[in-house]
Amino acid sequence: NCDGITDWGDEMPETDILFVIDWSGSMSDEISAVLIALNTFAQDFSDEDVLKWGLIRGPVPLPNDQEFLELTQELVGFSDFLLTMSQLDTSYSAMSTAYEMLLDAVYLAVNNIAGILPQAIPDLSWGSIFPIADSKPTLQNFNVNWRPGVDRIIIVFTDEPEQSYLEPNISLSDVIIAAGSTPQLKVYTFSKSALHGWDELSDGANGKNFKLTSNPTD
Repeated sequence: NCDGITDWGDEMPETDILFVIDWSGSMSDEISAVLIALNTFAQDFSDEDVLKWGLIRGPVPLPNDQEFLELTQELVGFSDFLLTMSQLDTSYSAMSTAYEMLLDAVYLAVNNIAGILPQAIPDLSWGSIFPIADSKPTLQNFNVNWRPGVDRIIIVFTDEPEQSYLEPNISLSDVIIAAGSTPQLKVYTFSKSALHGWDELSDGANGKNFKLTSNPTD
């Protein structure tokens, strides 16, 4: 009854939960709200065996003014995930970035489990825009450690429209096809504007779009 609705005693299915977070300065308040909400969640429920949690963030700044996409945390138990999140620097100066490659992030997140992948990973490379460096891990090795046969959830937080910096560019329809063909996957998006295409992605991947907020309760 933790959500106010009496449950039927069913066990929660094994689920992998991957956060894809826009790591730019304008998102610092929203990311802080997510951290507060996660800590609140930890007080009520954090099954280390049933649920696994991971994080992709981008763009992450480098000292030479380059930016890259990072698989910051592979899927792990909640306590390890929460520790990783709490150690991240969410100050504006540490998030002074400009090239939000979140569409690429979702595409890469499902590349090793999608039923249909419109553009093969070996055919892709990071774009020629100077500030974009390679990803971590490298593009050809960017694989999330999804468990076989479990439910999967991707949650995107961004205040920017969908963007791709891979060449050839990844389109919104490419990601919808890849995510929509991935077994047992739902994509939830938190976005700033209804004019962005994130709601189309969540609709195409059995999920839902929500309004981005800096209110931890919301």
